[in-house]
Amino acid sequence: MEKKVVEALLTLSGIEYQSIWEIANQYVPVNEHYAVYRQNNPWWLIFTDRGPIIIGRRKRVFSISWKDTNIRFVVTTDDVTKDQTMVHAWSLPKALEYLITLRCYIDQLKRNEECQMNSL
Repeated sequence: MEKKVVEALLTLSGIEYQSIWEIANQYVPVNEHYAVYRQNNPWWLIFTDRGPIIIGRRKRVFSISWKDTNIRFVVTTDDVTKDQTMVHAWSLPKALEYLITLRCYIDQLKRNEECQMNSL
């Protein structure tokens, strides 16, 4: 997946980020047979104010993980691999849908935190 695709997903979803870093493909084994595939299919580490999000292409799906954040939320009821810290999207439109849902949840968390701060 190219960086410009990840940037477009983030922009369209409304997820604010500080930086994006290319990282090694987290799915494909490290060996000479997959060297070209790994080089052409990097994953992306996105730094947000809530912590890092990792997005990358697996064989047939796009993996989105927010496991190293404090966010615990299942973003879809779709029949896909998912839990409270990750989801697999079968297409870019689905990846965008899940990122939008994640951003809405983050916005809700921010509103709740602001309300708690204001009530002190």
